[in-house]
Amino acid sequence: MDLRDFFSAHPRPAVAFSGGADSAFLLWSAVRWGAQPTAYYVKTSFQTDAEDADAQQLAESLSVPLRVIRLDALAQDGVAANGPRRCYFCKKAIFTAILSQAAADGCGVVLEGTNASDDVDDRPGWQALQELGVLSPLRLCGLTKPELRRLSREAGLPTWDKPAAACLATRIPTHTPITAAALDRVARAEAAVTALGFSDFRVRLTAEGCRLELTEPQLFRALSQRETLVETLSPLVGTVSLDLTPRQSSVQIADSFLHDAVAELQCNLDDMTGEDIAFASSRLLDAGALDVWTAPIYMKKNRPAVLLTCLCPVQRVEEFTRLMLRHTTTLGVRRRDCGRTMLHRTVTQRDGIRVKCAGGDGIAKEKAEFDDLAARAMEQNCTLAEVRKTLHL
Repeated sequence: MDLRDFFSAHPRPAVAFSGGADSAFLLWSAVRWGAQPTAYYVKTSFQTDAEDADAQQLAESLSVPLRVIRLDALAQDGVAANGPRRCYFCKKAIFTAILSQAAADGCGVVLEGTNASDDVDDRPGWQALQELGVLSPLRLCGLTKPELRRLSREAGLPTWDKPAAACLATRIPTHTPITAAALDRVARAEAAVTALGFSDFRVRLTAEGCRLELTEPQLFRALSQRETLVETLSPLVGTVSLDLTPRQSSVQIADSFLHDAVAELQCNLDDMTGEDIAFASSRLLDAGALDVWTAPIYMKKNRPAVLLTCLCPVQRVEEFTRLMLRHTTTLGVRRRDCGRTMLHRTVTQRDGIRVKCAGGDGIAKEKAEFDDLAARAMEQNCTLAEVRKTLHL
């Protein structure tokens, strides 16, 4: 069975939706294969405001109705005590609420996003799903986490590289009672660490304060920002310790790098002014060219000229060829198709400065957006180097 067959058999499903990579791909797949899903987001004290906003935005982008069900998770039997089966009691309460609302809405079946990579043997919550008759299409169809991330990337879903966001209750040690105050401390601490530019991490409460768990590429930066992290987290959670055993990244892609195809469009210009060439280049960039550049060349009879190159997606070659013919004096445009290998790229913020991060196959790079650096340097009347030092870049 594949997802197309599944949604053909279940055309009006209720989808338990968190806004994460798994449930987002499941919801997109339902729409893709002609179903009419309704998304159900259960709001508890175990989710952050950022997760709420992500779920709302994604449901809107897919034009899927989103029902928000509010549930006091800490009031459910067996949850606040935080025993080893806490997840069972929590999942049972959450999906009982979804089942009730979905039945009232006329949905035929309730779905959730467990995939074929998830180890369900030691997950008490999985038992609750089985007891309630909730279906897991991604698992039924054999889709692994790397596969659904790859497919999500190809579909243009913004969640394709979104780190897993386990509920805030997982930050509190088993057998330590869960309180609203403790959850709030965790939420504020993790928001503060995110604001410093870190991602895919955990702030786990301990008897003394908290333990910060980071992926390997971020450990070195954390050490260089040790004082900032301590100053930021201590008022929220007390003593701060750093786990030197790297946390395994929750974003595992099937291939180490990204691969695609691009086209190089070129023309020789020997009768245009520099200003006119700059205007033509800006029009290409405004239209969405991947890059545009010029290089000095010599043509026949040793005439000085300019080589104009436009890099664009292969599916938009005709559009950019027309722009080059329209805005330059050339009579012809050459085309060369190229394969391209890239690092995975994301953009985060560090103290209000956009930072471009790239990585893959053990490679990790980051670079601050120059315009943001320049604006901060002007605002503070300092040098670019001083701004970079403050941001640990």
